[in-house]
Amino acid sequence: MFKKLLQFETYYQLKQRAFPIFSILFLGLGYFTGSQGYAPTGVNFNAVYQVYFHTGLFTLGSVFIIMFFTVTATIRDKQHHMEGLIYSSSITKQHYFWSRFLGAFIFSVLAFSPFIVGYILGNYFSGLDVERLGTFSLLNYIQPWFYIVLPNIFICTSLIFSVSIFTKNSIATYASAVCIYMLYFVSSIFLNSPLLAQSVPASPEMMSVAAIADSFGIAAFFEQTQYWTAHQKNTQLLSFSGLFFWNRILWIAFSLGILFLTYKRFSFRKITKKVKKQKTLKNNIKQLTPYKAIEGTYNFTAQIKGLLSLVRLELNSVFKSLPFLVIVAMWLLIVFSELYANFVEGREYGVSVYPFTNQLIELITNPLTLFGLLLLIFYGSEIVWREHSVNFNLIIGATPTKNWVFFAAKFISLSLLPILLIALGIFMCITFQVSLGFESINIGMYASVFYYYGLQLIIYAMLAVFINSIAKSKYVGMGAFGLLVIISMKANLLGLEHPLTSIGFMPRVALGDMAMYNSNTTQFNHLGLYWLGIGVLFVLIAFKVWNRGMVKGFSYKIKQLKQGYNLTERILLLSFSLLVIGAGSLVFYNTNFLSDYHTNDDNLNLSEDYERKYKHYQTLEKLYPVSQKTEVAIFPKKRKYTVKANYVLKNKSNEAVSKLLITERIPIKQIHLERARLSTKDTTHGAYVFEFKEKLQPNDSVAYTFVIEKELKGYEEDKSIVNNGTYITFRNFEPIIGYASGFEILDKTERKKRGLPERDEDDNSDVHIALEDIKIEKVRFETVVSTNKDQIAISSGDLIKTWSENDRNYYHYKSKGKILPMVAYFSANYTTKKAIYNRISIEQYYNASHDFNIDEIEKSTKETLAYCQENFGTYNFKHVRIAEVPSHWGFGGFAHPGVISMTEDRLYLSDVRDENTFNLVAKRTIHEVAHQWWGHTLIAKPVAGGSLLVEGLAKYTEAVVLEKMYGKGVLYELAEDARRRYFLGRAFGENIEPPIYKVQEEGYISYGKAYTVLMALRDLIGEKQVNDIVKTITHRHRFESSPKAHTIELLEEIYKITPKEYHLLVKDWFKKVITYDIAVEKSSYEELPDGAYEVKATIKAKRFETLSNGDIKEIGINEPIKIGIFTTHPLQVKDNSTVLYYESKQINRELIEVSFIVNEKPNYIVIDPYGTRNDENLVDNIVRL
Repeated sequence: MFKKLLQFETYYQLKQRAFPIFSILFLGLGYFTGSQGYAPTGVNFNAVYQVYFHTGLFTLGSVFIIMFFTVTATIRDKQHHMEGLIYSSSITKQHYFWSRFLGAFIFSVLAFSPFIVGYILGNYFSGLDVERLGTFSLLNYIQPWFYIVLPNIFICTSLIFSVSIFTKNSIATYASAVCIYMLYFVSSIFLNSPLLAQSVPASPEMMSVAAIADSFGIAAFFEQTQYWTAHQKNTQLLSFSGLFFWNRILWIAFSLGILFLTYKRFSFRKITKKVKKQKTLKNNIKQLTPYKAIEGTYNFTAQIKGLLSLVRLELNSVFKSLPFLVIVAMWLLIVFSELYANFVEGREYGVSVYPFTNQLIELITNPLTLFGLLLLIFYGSEIVWREHSVNFNLIIGATPTKNWVFFAAKFISLSLLPILLIALGIFMCITFQVSLGFESINIGMYASVFYYYGLQLIIYAMLAVFINSIAKSKYVGMGAFGLLVIISMKANLLGLEHPLTSIGFMPRVALGDMAMYNSNTTQFNHLGLYWLGIGVLFVLIAFKVWNRGMVKGFSYKIKQLKQGYNLTERILLLSFSLLVIGAGSLVFYNTNFLSDYHTNDDNLNLSEDYERKYKHYQTLEKLYPVSQKTEVAIFPKKRKYTVKANYVLKNKSNEAVSKLLITERIPIKQIHLERARLSTKDTTHGAYVFEFKEKLQPNDSVAYTFVIEKELKGYEEDKSIVNNGTYITFRNFEPIIGYASGFEILDKTERKKRGLPERDEDDNSDVHIALEDIKIEKVRFETVVSTNKDQIAISSGDLIKTWSENDRNYYHYKSKGKILPMVAYFSANYTTKKAIYNRISIEQYYNASHDFNIDEIEKSTKETLAYCQENFGTYNFKHVRIAEVPSHWGFGGFAHPGVISMTEDRLYLSDVRDENTFNLVAKRTIHEVAHQWWGHTLIAKPVAGGSLLVEGLAKYTEAVVLEKMYGKGVLYELAEDARRRYFLGRAFGENIEPPIYKVQEEGYISYGKAYTVLMALRDLIGEKQVNDIVKTITHRHRFESSPKAHTIELLEEIYKITPKEYHLLVKDWFKKVITYDIAVEKSSYEELPDGAYEVKATIKAKRFETLSNGDIKEIGINEPIKIGIFTTHPLQVKDNSTVLYYESKQINRELIEVSFIVNEKPNYIVIDPYGTRNDENLVDNIVRL
């Protein structure tokens, strides 16, 4: 019987249209995904890592396949009124239950599996770069199918099938599918899953929790592969072990448990509720009243009352439905979790921020669009088709109520749903602010969310109503609108890049407390009118073909559209058509005429053309500035600035220069080069070629002037010039002297497709690092900056003079000596605070409402100045200016000569009032002040290894100053951050990892490994010795105009001081790629008769070298590593009172037994407690005794 039932179920499911549709859909999705050529640099497109990643991601969508097959399997008997017959037949519960489940499961697997086939076809038959395709291995595709696809579909089928067979309700089944989908993302946020783009990487503990809790196994996959290098991703298969193994086993076991529980409780009985005994009615004879027809009132007022009543009925039905309650509950949960994570638990280093309104809005608007669209996809069909779903459409059609009342009620009800989401989110935000005792609540900014984020959702609601009005059924409408939403989100991939063709596109309006709204509000307003007009036209069409009564065919609806229109309809159609034409014309004019609009292909063509025309100038000698004088006028309200520049350029080569190429960043109004004529002016590429009347001889100089007027026109965006918080750097406007290699196409595949040669690789040989002659040099700098009368303007140099004229403030700055030309210009409504420390003026410029951390910034600045002057030499300037800039800048801070920019949300709004909180304000301040030495006093050559002397030394200074201020515990967090940066960075590095002394643009080395190696060096030879090495190099190059310092020189100085027995170790750290695996394997302690304690432990220590081809081999270990015994966790150490033992121990084999005598009861033993070795896993370094 079971075999026949399963055969019938297979035959029945095979006949469903859903099967070929889903199979073709996922085949196409697989081909599209496999053909995109998306993979981290260095990772093959067909690497098993890529197959796992994409397969796991798309199995999230399998719930919607399962939903359809499950509904067919469990509810068709009820729909066709066959339950009684089947339940009373000889079919057993066991055979019925498992045949239906297996039918749904098997066909869900079969419908999804073409994704793998499509992925293979996309890899090999779409013209991808064959150099990025590894050797074909069927196992690369079978293993993900077996470990990811089968378990995930089984788990989801078990859950959805259980809900469906219990409830026999299609709505509950759909809700369970949506619930699984949404719960995954909610739990991912709670668990900080690596699938989501988080600013803070998950801790090892949370990563382990996420790896087990993730029902789809994606977090478990990431947990195992998070630190894999590109070479490992190309060559290694996933191991069915560790947390990945337990994830699969536990979730399959859980699913089986749910299935068996469902099977036990499932019954063939149709009636599950007790039938209430009906009361016997007495035969009371009543006097009959003659029937009298009720006179209806059909005026406009009555119709409005009917409209309001219908809206109430529609909303009441929605509010009581399970899917709505689930989505709203998840929305509130996700809003709460986002707010809690950022303002209670904290962001980077666990530090929270002050809950300013813009910060909260930024958090809730990220998931708002997703939740709003989910509501519209589901309820767009549910509301429009409600009467048809319950077979009440004919009765409704026979009522005397006008069409527009029913139609308007449905549209209004649907539109109110995303508005309700926004209102609930805002309410929770305000509640959160109040509960935290924060009083600066910006109600106006909250109200703007309804416009800037609600309008787009209402336009989508219009499209939902239109599509469901012309659709054949509810499910066709739901699917068609869902497809439209997906297309609108991926419009650029279909070539729909222009804002007029990208469905529903409206720019994201960023909100800030300092700069308020960003520059694209005008574009939003215009596009809002355009899409609103289109939406209304679609609504009018939907109204015209409204399904009242029987559902009409598409051809009939076309006839309806051709029928006559009344005056109101004609006026509305004409008015909104004119609105679309007018707004569209306005958008087109601002985009294509006032703004410099280019498609992605246009930009690639321009880059290609620029390279072909001007690449030969790269080999010619060029000139370098030695003096810069500027006049910068900033007009914040007009979003405009002008620059008048007078430079002196010098020929620093040994050859005469006859031609000079200058490439503009932004359009140049005037340009002049002394003793030269302009031979070429290429306005397409912004290129100017000057020919000298007589060749410019070596060491000769010429005057060079240019004028720039930058005013935002059309829909131009420029975050450097805002109403309050203008921050213009030299990179924003300064023309590039010589060939601009940064304009070249970077993607190797694209270059190959266009017939361009491979890009030149930098020479990183030791000889080049040491002997390359760098011609860039410091300049004499002077500027006059003017701004509005209510703002302060800042730049580098000593402040010579200030004055006011014509309602504008003027500031004259001039450098005492030569400085690096990395200057910037600031303007804002600043509040100032100044202090003098050792004859250095510490000047702070900040937003008045952001004064929380001003004292801490001043304190940290003083500590850094004191330490650096004592250990590295005098400070070069008379001042340290620290200026706040808006949060739309993505960095934490940037050091210009004598001036530091700091972003509002990552410094000024960090809440460090709790003494137990890591002091992120101090860390960031120390780091940027340290750059006044590392980058402006000691200037590294721009060659391989240069960033070690800039960012590496700044990280080292940050650590030692923080340790002196707050104790050793801060080193634990710094080390953990550096470790994660390093291993996550190398996992997605573009090239094979270079040794640290040849680091170039690998930020994970500059900010991660550099910290670890320099702190290890400090442990090896001592802090004073490290400082003396750095001081020697700094003193040697302090007064040189050109960058001279390099890492070969640093290593030579290290060797001079380091004992010879450690030279090979130092060489390994700096010249090889070394990683470690160290751990405390066994530990114990016992109290001795004299009251002391003996601690014993087994230390495991392995060392690995990553070779130039990416292979990793184990090598021997023989080096001293710190071992610590503490009464408290190393993170909480503030002074030596909790440190019982902290010394280096020579580790010379894989397993080593150690023992120590301490005077107090120990609680922790740790190998390398403060992370001076690059070890993927620090959790096993520490053991609680």
